[in-house]
Amino acid sequence: MFHGNFWANIEMNFESGLLEEHDSRIQSRAELSKMTDANWMYKNLKDDIALQLYLYKQGKISDIDVKKLKKLAEYLEVEFNSNSDNMREEAEKLLDSYAYAATRYILQKSKDFAHKKSKKLMVVIFDPYTAMKQLLEGEPRIDQEIVDFLNENEFNYFDMNEVHDEDYKQFKPDIDAYYERYFIGHYSPVGNHFFAYSLAPKIVKWLNPKSVGYLKGEKQNINFDGYLEQD
Repeated sequence: MFHGNFWANIEMNFESGLLEEHDSRIQSRAELSKMTDANWMYKNLKDDIALQLYLYKQGKISDIDVKKLKKLAEYLEVEFNSNSDNMREEAEKLLDSYAYAATRYILQKSKDFAHKKSKKLMVVIFDPYTAMKQLLEGEPRIDQEIVDFLNENEFNYFDMNEVHDEDYKQFKPDIDAYYERYFIGHYSPVGNHFFAYSLAPKIVKWLNPKSVGYLKGEKQNINFDGYLEQD
């Protein structure tokens, strides 16, 4: 799949215990051919602990460096049972914790960047096949720590998972039928419409000045005051 290519990414530095940013190891179209070289791929992926965790939880590899996993858990300050009878489940939980740590890092950096540039940031969160489904089933959501992080750090965010949860309560079909209403793998046209009209009020409230279509009374006119830069 296209997103299986190398990207700029964040990885744990096992010397410092800090997350650090890395540029993509493929910088041009011509360099894509490197991914057909098994030796190059091995050299560039052999230390990728996130990839190892993913393959291990999927059952596609049978061995993994448990000492390194313990070190990662220590840096992330999360529990990890190296003596568990179900190590694949432990690996999956650790991979999620690693991903959420990277997510928090990116969110904070995005917020700092927006503030520095005098811009406004809105975060939209949506996980239709895990967090959303857990909400529909009345279970704790897997991404709760990210929701807590957004609230604790006063991010302006929109949670489409909660919108679907409230919508589902109004209909109470079975979950499979509810998914058929909005999804065809990704959103269907009906799903796209529902998402757009759910998000619109949040954006309208956020905009200053508001777009012409949302101005009231005498203020409603056709101009671009507030948007055009002045000399």
